[in-house]
Amino acid sequence: MSGAALRPYPLTALTVVLGPPVHIDRRRLFDDFQRAAVAGEPVADHAWPAAEHDAVAALIERDGTLKAKTLIETWLGGVLRVNVIVADVDLQWVSYDDQRLYASLTVVSEDVRPRAAAVALHEPTLVDALNAVAESLATIDGREWIRWSSRTWHDEAADGQAERAAALVQQIAATVLTEAPTGEEIVLADDLVRAIIHAREAAGAPNSRVARELRSLRLLDPLRTEWNQLSMDAFYLASLDPTAVTARVDANDARGLAYLYLGQTRIDRLKADPAISPRFRAELAARTWMTAYALERLAPTVSRALHALMVP
Repeated sequence: MSGAALRPYPLTALTVVLGPPVHIDRRRLFDDFQRAAVAGEPVADHAWPAAEHDAVAALIERDGTLKAKTLIETWLGGVLRVNVIVADVDLQWVSYDDQRLYASLTVVSEDVRPRAAAVALHEPTLVDALNAVAESLATIDGREWIRWSSRTWHDEAADGQAERAAALVQQIAATVLTEAPTGEEIVLADDLVRAIIHAREAAGAPNSRVARELRSLRLLDPLRTEWNQLSMDAFYLASLDPTAVTARVDANDARGLAYLYLGQTRIDRLKADPAISPRFRAELAARTWMTAYALERLAPTVSRALHALMVP
């Protein structure tokens, strides 16, 4: 990763908030949840968050490869008039204008105008168009309203960002490599498979410390450039048909699939320098971890299928 700061560029967070239900049975759950939240009662096991989790999952679940569009991708792509792939979303509860708590999804992206015919993410006309569509979807989903909003800011390299990124990579590598048997010959495939296992666990726990740190740094310099390359590797993996992969992979070579997570650039470097130094080994473990994390968030069905091949 280069430590040189690039020119500040805009990032935009697009957030959709799911409003209150109109059907009487769901409304009772919603109102009771709001009452309990205001009273400071425990709400983690309340039935309303579970119901909203299902509603949110319906928007973001990808049943298969990248060819299977999620509803949020169809929604955004239809308004932007371009093909949209959402690599990850942030799920949270937010306090809206009426001070009640609502489930929300946030997509954060570098704010680049995709094509001349499309609008940029930060333009108010995009949010207006999204909200126009949301009015119809709210009716179909039995909600009083669904609302989109956006927030744009410029990333500027701040003191400590490079150090935080380096510390994150070291932490990820240490998590993987401390489990390796000591005093034995290094089996790189074992390192990579361990990294994939840990990454999938982290992707399923987005509020863990390492996942939160990755999500806060991945679109900022200096990690941004590396994350873009990792995302491309994850997109490639997410486009694979697990059935076709299964047909081509011999059981004895299944663990070799882990090398796909490294990406072509690092595989070429590995072939050119077969001597695995401790630093290079840590780099390979960390990059595999991050690619596997991105794949699990992007296309969990593919991630699960590839993992099953490597770890029967």
